[in-house]
Amino acid sequence: MEEHWAPEEGAGQGLAHRLHQEGLAGPLRWLENCLRRTAGDREEDGERAGGWGGGRGGGRADGALGPGVSHPVPLVPLSEENEDAMEDRRFRALLRQLGLRPPASEQESFWRIPAALTPQQLRRAAASIAHRGPDPPGSPQGPLEPPRCPQDPDPGEGP
Repeated sequence: MEEHWAPEEGAGQGLAHRLHQEGLAGPLRWLENCLRRTAGDREEDGERAGGWGGGRGGGRADGALGPGVSHPVPLVPLSEENEDAMEDRRFRALLRQLGLRPPASEQESFWRIPAALTPQQLRRAAASIAHRGPDPPGSPQGPLEPPRCPQDPDPGEGP
């Protein structure tokens, strides 16, 4: 059952700042990127739904949901650093503050970006955890390209 909970404006900002100072800049960038990509995907799906034909025919024969219907998106940590962050109780507290949900049962392994969060809410959440200000001493410089989310196609693939 999906919860319809919307994060408040600026939710997680203070905690994200502390986590960044404590060396979790990489996982925070990964999370911010996943939120922004999901927002973009949902906007694209919504645009496609607008020209979908006025509802004639109803659902699809394969039982899948039609365009414009969002799905929960799993947060799959592909690096050891992101995996470690997902086990950190403060990082999980940040995920909750942003409106993300933990695995619902033994069948789910990953936290999810709920289907109910709109692109605008996802962008606000991403902005609230975006790092502002100088990096702490000794922290690695950010990558030239943002870390990829598991649902992203490999470079060279896709449309």
